[in-house]
Amino acid sequence: MILEIVTTEETIYSGEADIVIAPGVEGQLGILPRHAPLLTAVANGVVVARKGTAEETIPVTGGFLEVVNDKVTILA
Repeated sequence: MILEIVTTEETIYSGEADIVIAPGVEGQLGILPRHAPLLTAVANGVVVARKGTAEETIPVTGGFLEVVNDKVTILA
């Protein structure tokens, strides 16, 4: 699946991931490929994107997360 983290000014991160772990306002969210469509608020914290054995960590300060058609978009 594709993960994009964007702000009003630029794209912070764009890449493929096997799993995305994000800080939701009610707890951690784990998003796997073929996840059902979802729109939720994101809390302050760190987004983790794992692809194989590689892991990227990206800090976010709130925003929204959307999952549609194997694409995760975080508007931070």
